Amino acid sequence: MKRLIRSILTTGSSRGVPPTVIGFFFLIYIGIAFFTDETLIALMALTGKSVILAALLALIPLNSALRLLMETGRFLKKRRMFKEKVTEAMPEQFDEMVELPASPHFAGLESRFAAVGYKTHRTENALAAWRGFTVFPARILFLAGTFCLFTGILISVTTRTSHRQMIIEGEPMPTPEGIGGTVKRITLANSNASILARTLTIEVAPSNSGEQNRIFGIYPPSLYGGAFVYPRYLGLDLLLQFNAPDLPGGYAKHVILNCYPPGKEDSKTIPDSPYRIVFSIPEPEPSSDRYISYMSRDKTLQFKLLKGGEVLFSGRAPVGGEFVRDGYRMAFPETRRLVVTDFIGDYGVFFIWAAALFFFFAAVIWLPIRTFFPRNEMLFRYDDSGMMKAFSGSEGGRRAHAGIFHEALDLLGAGKIDTTAA
Repeated sequence: MKRLIRSILTTGSSRGVPPTVIGFFFLIYIGIAFFTDETLIALMALTGKSVILAALLALIPLNSALRLLMETGRFLKKRRMFKEKVTEAMPEQFDEMVELPASPHFAGLESRFAAVGYKTHRTENALAAWRGFTVFPARILFLAGTFCLFTGILISVTTRTSHRQMIIEGEPMPTPEGIGGTVKRITLANSNASILARTLTIEVAPSNSGEQNRIFGIYPPSLYGGAFVYPRYLGLDLLLQFNAPDLPGGYAKHVILNCYPPGKEDSKTIPDSPYRIVFSIPEPEPSSDRYISYMSRDKTLQFKLLKGGEVLFSGRAPVGGEFVRDGYRMAFPETRRLVVTDFIGDYGVFFIWAAALFFFFAAVIWLPIRTFFPRNEMLFRYDDSGMMKAFSGSEGGRRAHAGIFHEALDLLGAGKIDTTAA
């Protein structure tokens, strides 16, 4: 049973598991690409619906967790080997092992190692020498980051939910779980940031008067009502009043227009009639900012009136005003800004953010240690058979370390170590 468990752990923690699984998903990705342009979305949807593919993807975080445990176990064993029980040695912990007939005269060897910056620990039949710092913390952080990254991806593709809602000024804030506070203001403004040219803020007054207003922006997404808030599109909630000679009852209703940025068109069909109205925000003057026409309370709308497929006329009218022509009347008493927003229930995002932090700190630790203070280790062990076993390992600076190690072997083999040295 122990051998079986050991075999399972060895296989599960193999470095070949992640590239094998990723390669398999890449082949599926290529196959899906022949049938749809939204290949990644289709692959995520397929993985979320397939228990087999989800289990296959779960092998990567499982592999990372096993590797993390085994790396920690090996590190602790090596630490005990160098600090406490140097007579124990595991060849798999080192890069090189040499066996030669020699006597355990280590005193002179200690002084030579000390002269080139090695620390040593000696017992009667063994000598350990090391210098520099290990990148073990960076490896652990990297494995933890890999675990969090693929755990987050797995959670996202299997449990992610999405609800698209319209957030309108003056209306209650919609959420997947019901209704939140009241949307007080939607603001679009120029930004000084290097990435985003404009900033969008949605100010929401909470249902309880004792709480502070919440502010939602574009990035990073905020959590509200158990879901992340992702603003997608800007638009207008327009109160439209329309009368025509052959429509005596007229039409008066709020309509939703997805007509930002300026120049973008959206249309509204008048129910039970042949009429359709195409709306847009006029293009601003070259000297003015494009967002001003959206933010202004005194905005003007331009429109085209179609009957069947024929354009009857086009014109402009300010919000709060009206347009009258040939028995047709069009009025816009009120307009409110709105944001088409996705409410995403995706708790895998937390793991992905944690993975980014782990990878960042792993790089911060790994780079200076590997560049300036690489770990070099040697272990010399003498047994009762009269043979000396020497082990060498290095995480960087291999050439210089190998020269010191082989010089020590030559001295031990030739018996030229000064046995009278302290």
